[in-house]
Amino acid sequence: MGEAVHRELIVPNDTAHLAQVRKAVLEVLGRSVFQPSVVHLISLAVDEAVANVMEHAYSNSEVKVRKEIQIVLDADPERFEIVIRDSGNKFDPGIIPDVDIREHVRRGKKGGLGVFLMRKIMDEVNYSFKQGTHNELQMIKYVDNRG
Repeated sequence: MGEAVHRELIVPNDTAHLAQVRKAVLEVLGRSVFQPSVVHLISLAVDEAVANVMEHAYSNSEVKVRKEIQIVLDADPERFEIVIRDSGNKFDPGIIPDVDIREHVRRGKKGGLGVFLMRKIMDEVNYSFKQGTHNELQMIKYVDNRG
């Protein structure tokens, strides 16, 4: 347990493939030192991030074009890192303001919490856009050794 693990996968931009991504994330995290409750939260953050790409990155296309999303997973005794690359529309989650969760619930809103959850669960959420190439979302969760 706690060995370095590297995994890469490429999936179509179709939410039908979220289960494949989730399985890969759980396999990598299963070989890490994260507690099961933290593994569940990380899996949720990854699910939200990949679902957002699948649902929104190619939404401006006239025709639903089959595109691929590259996912790179790395875990070691100190952290878990995921990098998600897509060639869809530019989207920087950093421009999304923090959600007032009480107001969100009061208004009865459903959805729209993906970026909020990613920020709350992960220790780092970094975005970059390489013109003409791809979007890249990097998320990192560090192992808490205090427990």
